[in-house]
Amino acid sequence: QPRMAQLQELGVGGILDYAAEAKDGELPEIENVEKEAEEETTGAPRSARMYDYQGERVCDANAEIFKDAVRNVREATPDGFAAIKLSGLGDPRLLERMSTCLVEMARLFEKLADPDSSSQGGPQKPNNLINREVKLDYETFKKGWTRFFAVEREEELREAFLQIDSSEDDLIMYHEWSTSLKLSEINTLVRTCRHQGPLYKAALDAKEVQLYHNMIARVKGILSLAQELKVRVMIDAEWCDIQPAIDHIVLFQQREFNVNVDHPLVFNTYQTYLKGMNTKVLRDIERSEREGWKFGAKVVRGAYMVSEREKAEKRGVESPICENYEETQENFHNAIDMILGRPDTEILVATHNRESVERTLQKMAELDVEPGRVGFGQLLGMADHLTFTLGQHGYRAYKYVPYGPIDEVVPYLIRRTQENSSILGSPGVQEERQMIGREVRRRVLGF
Repeated sequence: QPRMAQLQELGVGGILDYAAEAKDGELPEIENVEKEAEEETTGAPRSARMYDYQGERVCDANAEIFKDAVRNVREATPDGFAAIKLSGLGDPRLLERMSTCLVEMARLFEKLADPDSSSQGGPQKPNNLINREVKLDYETFKKGWTRFFAVEREEELREAFLQIDSSEDDLIMYHEWSTSLKLSEINTLVRTCRHQGPLYKAALDAKEVQLYHNMIARVKGILSLAQELKVRVMIDAEWCDIQPAIDHIVLFQQREFNVNVDHPLVFNTYQTYLKGMNTKVLRDIERSEREGWKFGAKVVRGAYMVSEREKAEKRGVESPICENYEETQENFHNAIDMILGRPDTEILVATHNRESVERTLQKMAELDVEPGRVGFGQLLGMADHLTFTLGQHGYRAYKYVPYGPIDEVVPYLIRRTQENSSILGSPGVQEERQMIGREVRRRVLGF
């Protein structure tokens, strides 16, 4: 609280981040269980899993810690945020399998639109580059569906089409597809698969569905407290193998907690070093407008660049990461412009780059954007010249404050340094180094 009080005196709020997270590459081993009845596991060996319930107890404890973070924000920095990581609230292996399932359902939607294609394999595109803009009429849907699934009666297929087509315009759009098909129902769907591919193997069994519900209960408990205390919650982005599941969970929470409010309570995080991210930002904004909830976003460049490229190379697939810093920068700025240009949205611009901050301020002036809709965030101890200047000029400025046990915080900060090592030569960091050098000379030499 003393640190928060000091920041508040300078017009700066806090983003409290408990430094507990699963580490990519250090995930717990999950043992296979004995083969069970087909109705329990879909018969796919990879979905017969035994999860570590000691880990479940740890997740319960993490949920209580995140609730304490919400309370601390309320007491110490009421206009601030509590940051939470979903990998601390559920088994990361479950998040990986959920993500595989969600991505494969998106791939299926794209394949249904091209039922005459002879290819069932080929190089896989990154998740955000899957074509979700296609529309399915009934004949295309039927032809594609019967290619991948066994169908006993066409009447059932027609009924399924009508259930998905919530707009009743005889076309299925991706937002209808993704909303209507629940993770808990994929297990039943894949029993009719003609080929036992990635979707079949990723379908969650009954035990995994229960663990998923346990995780959702933890998330809802935190957000219900945040709603009661009027504290905004920021869901951090993580690595690509689990991010689709995180996005899925956050979307459903935004639908519940960002309605009938003046300002969004739940903020998702968008990593603009990912290819296709601007399309996702636009899709989520349009979804919020269509469904009637407030869109809240933290926009960052990203923190897993090196590891994501290495994983893609090892797997022999296209890297999900932009080819260079300039492409990431363009994505970053375009995402900000897109959000600023839509009413009823809020954004936290998380950057240490002075050019990006100044550009955002200029865009706000051009579009006559109310300053209350836009926040700026920097890590505690970095880019102070940006944070404090913004705060002193009446803008919403925040410091990202990691806290927790020393044996958790220090490794967390080391990882952040390693993940961001690739940008240490960026213009923003070079500028800060020069400023520090000038100040050292001034203090030592007196000029």
